[in-house]
Amino acid sequence: MIIRPVLFSFLLLLSSLGASHTYADDSMMFSELTFPDLEGRDVSMTEFRGKVVLLNFWATWCPPCVKEMPSMEKLRQKYAGQDFEVVAINAGEDSESVEAFLLERDITFPILLDIRGASFMTLGIRGLPMSFLLNKEGRSVMTFLGERDWLEPAQTKLIEAELAN
Repeated sequence: MIIRPVLFSFLLLLSSLGASHTYADDSMMFSELTFPDLEGRDVSMTEFRGKVVLLNFWATWCPPCVKEMPSMEKLRQKYAGQDFEVVAINAGEDSESVEAFLLERDITFPILLDIRGASFMTLGIRGLPMSFLLNKEGRSVMTFLGERDWLEPAQTKLIEAELAN
């Protein structure tokens, strides 16, 4: 019967798609990430080792991404002076577009550029915004898909737990 091979192929495809998302849990993938900042300087995620990092993937055309940015800025300010950093990686846009967007906003955390969208394949980014909470060793301890208010107690408790480690 032809249905069985087709069903098997479909299940195999589904399992291989799911496997691509396991990279997000591999600290080596995060430590190997290097993206240019708005000035064109290559920034490696190893520069943030020893800090808890909220790593956010976003775009200027993404309304939920734009909406959560002020709470990310306030989160950065809340934990200023501690081993914490917010790093936002723009997916698929050039520096001119991102700089024009940022002129209208008071954002102080590092903004990096993934102009070719390589992180989608490498990390299994499924949509925007998508964020990863990285511990001080650079390992992902939590993945967030969709917009968040980063000052909500559920989010801050996770960050504070990692800062205490």
